[in-house]
Amino acid sequence: MRVLLVWPKFESFSFWNFEKVCELIGVRYMTPPLGLLTVAALLPREWDLRVVDENVQMLEERDFEGVDLVVLSSKIVHRLRALAVIRMARARGLPVAVGGPDPTLTPQPYLDAGATHLCRGEGEITIPRLLEDLRRGVPEAIYDARKELADLTQSPPPRFDLIDHRNYMYVGVQYSRGCPYNCEFCNVIDIFEHKYRTKTLAQVLSELDLVYSLGYRGQLDFFDDNLAGDMKAVKPFLRGIADWMRDHKYPFHLSTSITLNIAKDPELLDLLREARFKYLLVGIETPDAQALKRAQKPHNVGYSISEACDIIYRRAGATVHSGFLLGLDGEAPDIADQICKCVDESAIPWVMAGVVFPLPGTQLARRLEREGRLFEIARDERVLEVARDQISAGLMFQPERPPKDVLRDLVRVMHHAFEPAGYFARCGEVASRLGTVPNLMPGFRIFLRNARTFLRLCVRMTRSSETRRPFWKALWKVVWKNSAGVEALATLSVLYLHFQAMLPYCYEQLALQRKELDDLGEEAWLAKKLGAPPQPKLRVVADARA
Repeated sequence: MRVLLVWPKFESFSFWNFEKVCELIGVRYMTPPLGLLTVAALLPREWDLRVVDENVQMLEERDFEGVDLVVLSSKIVHRLRALAVIRMARARGLPVAVGGPDPTLTPQPYLDAGATHLCRGEGEITIPRLLEDLRRGVPEAIYDARKELADLTQSPPPRFDLIDHRNYMYVGVQYSRGCPYNCEFCNVIDIFEHKYRTKTLAQVLSELDLVYSLGYRGQLDFFDDNLAGDMKAVKPFLRGIADWMRDHKYPFHLSTSITLNIAKDPELLDLLREARFKYLLVGIETPDAQALKRAQKPHNVGYSISEACDIIYRRAGATVHSGFLLGLDGEAPDIADQICKCVDESAIPWVMAGVVFPLPGTQLARRLEREGRLFEIARDERVLEVARDQISAGLMFQPERPPKDVLRDLVRVMHHAFEPAGYFARCGEVASRLGTVPNLMPGFRIFLRNARTFLRLCVRMTRSSETRRPFWKALWKVVWKNSAGVEALATLSVLYLHFQAMLPYCYEQLALQRKELDDLGEEAWLAKKLGAPPQPKLRVVADARA
């Protein structure tokens, strides 16, 4: 059987699409589709599989030739293109199986587009059932495994052999799924409940062996929702990773998502450094303790954010990248001042600031709908076809504070976070503090790529009157105080090119929302946005046996 697996094109001008960075480095996209490669591993080995990542090369007519089944995975940001691909395949009479986070939580658009098999939940459960029904000739339209959780110890190694790693900035693997916490705005717990599950160390090491054997060297990202969801269990795992890295002469440098409370555990920080974790995405959300408690994130309360970040910099040797949310219930009127101060004191360069987004299916979205505060567009299944990210989307609900104040504060925080002098000053500060272990030669090809990227970066920074002085000032500071941090400074400086390209679009979209609010007045604007809730529906429009 010939199967075409498609990863739809990621919409441009999104916070999570690093096109400018990829251009500078000389790769086509950030990272291969780990979920789709895992699905490929669940399919029979004897089948003829082909992966088309549209972020690397767009689908062409010839890609459908001789294909028996089209398989797609989709996140919110892929929805528009995923629906188009489904229609393309169905127009050619091909059956389509689709799964992923967005179809799991919002299935109707995919059914309306003609998907013949909708997989809701984890592929380790739905794919074997689909395969068995295909074998018997009685496939179903919907495979719903949302009330079941996969045993990750039985999850196969992703089919990394189906992609060319040279097209990507970094490669991802996964150790765990889920998170034990209960943050109201997060959809991870709505997809995976509160069950935190992991693969075995042996499984992950076999995946590292596979990636290594295929010749990949460079950044390896753990695509975990929270790597340290179980701080006790993750320690022997990190020791095993550190041993593997040492035995293989450190071919990778690692990154992941994690929680700020790791700063309370010196042993865990030492293990992260020993395993060569260099970049940590941390959800700080807000420095306002009251707002954190209202959002059900108390594990970020009770200690200094700036001190926690400093401990991570110095002991783990990793930079902290963080998200900040505005519009949370209970936040103080001076929240913009608090966030700007927190960003500066913590020396966090990469700041994703946005209004909290009521993702479909989350506790937050359900509560806001009960309270009559969820905007009509956010109750509409089509909402995320026009919302590329939580920054440019602006407000999707009625906040406790005046809407104009929330939008004004968001723009202010963004300007503060990405003003060149401040951005590079924080880059220089954090790189000067890093207790990192430099790894300039993970492989000759990567060394050449990094050297070329650094030279291009220096030229780009020097040509711009806005970045010239801040960049070189930061670079000389790091060279003088902590030369081991130059690697991190270069990475953070490259990321600025992405922010620089993205921000005008975000400012434009927020300006449109602010203008509409000013023109109508708050009361009329809220009345228009709240509207009337639509009737729930779930239609199956595709023939399951087509």
